[in-house]
Order: sequence, then C-alpha cells, then structure tokens
Amino acid sequence: MAFIRQLPYDLVAAPEIKRVEDLRGKKVAVADRGSVTFFVARSILQGHGLEPDRDVTILNMGRPDVRYQALMMGTVQVVVANFDGTAFWSLRDFIRSPRRKLWQGVPGSLSVTQELLDRRPGEVVKLLRTTLKGTRAYLQLRDEAIKITSEWTRITPANAAKVHDLMSTGPLPTDGFLDRETMEAVIADAREVTGVKRTVRADEVFDFRLLQRVDEEWQGWRP
Repeated sequence: MAFIRQLPYDLVAAPEIKRVEDLRGKKVAVADRGSVTFFVARSILQGHGLEPDRDVTILNMGRPDVRYQALMMGTVQVVVANFDGTAFWSLRDFIRSPRRKLWQGVPGSLSVTQELLDRRPGEVVKLLRTTLKGTRAYLQLRDEAIKITSEWTRITPANAAKVHDLMSTGPLPTDGFLDRETMEAVIADAREVTGVKRTVRADEVFDFRLLQRVDEEWQGWRP
C-alpha cells in the first residue's frame, strides 16, 4: 500500500540561497543514501543541472532534527524537509524550492514479507482496513486531525494545520494504489542503489490484491 503517493518534501535552503543553481559547491543534508530524501535531493539537483558528489556535496545526517540543526548552525546550506519540516521552516527566514514532479517515488508505503502475506493475510487485511479508515478520517476531520497530530508529534497546532493543508492537496491518497509508471520508477531506483543487474518485474514487488479487497469493502465509508 502506498499511503503517501506524492512527495511531501522540499529542499529548504539558507536565506542566502536564492536559486537551486546557487547550491554549486555547497552541502546538502539527507537522511542517508538510498533514502527518499536522497532521491528527492538528487532529482531536484539534476533537474537544475547539478550533479550530486560533483557539483554538490551530499551528507548523510540521519534524523530530521539533526539535519535541521545543521542548517540552522550553517553546517549545511540546504536540507530535504518533509511537510512538518516545511511548515516549521516557513515560519522562519528560510527558502523552499518550488514543488515540482521531478521524482516518481513512494515516500510512504506499507510493505510485508511474502511469508506473512501467504500465511496470515487476515492480519494484513486488518492493518490495511485501519490505515485506510485513518487516512480518510484525517482528511475529512480537519480540526480533530490537527489536534491529535499536534499532541502526538509535539509540534505546534499552527504547524500541524500547515501539514494538514499540504497533505490535503494530494499526497495522502484515500485508496493506496500506484500506477504502473511509478512502480517501474521505484524498481529502477532500487536497482541502481543496490546494484541489482537483473530485470525485476513489478509483480515481484507490488501486490495490491488485499488492498483491492479492502478498498471495495469500504467504498463510501465516512468517519
């Protein structure tokens, strides 16, 4: 299941960086190579004529709070921030890149082992059902969602409201399916990072049969 279908990420830069092209010779903080943050950074940089590791230094810095602190201290000039980070930085004098569809990926997914899928599909169905209901409730019950998000993640209500507004524009789907083009792009990126040479079919990685069943069960459900 893809429970986040569009990229909830931005490049957030120090105030002196006015354009992506200004990052030549600068440092960019990502979680680690192979992470969504790395692919986002690479895609945006390449989309503006910059090559990671040649024109821009990519630093693996782990958790978002560590990356954000590095930006505030000037250790790096740009970070990859998800929606709560984007909302945080929007309240400060930092600049984010315009959101463009440069990378086709799955920043949030539900994955299980083949063994679990074969032996205990009922458990997977329960999780899918709960996730779909939670997603739809989050999108439809804005005030309650903001309150719970703020308390659970310990961000301000204003920040939680910005996150909700951003997520409501399309990144958070109500069904969890992926199109063929996105699946192929995910496989291609994974092969490049892991060094896998053989062709990998989409049906070796993606199996939406249980999701299809759950989605049909809950058509028209409202919180």
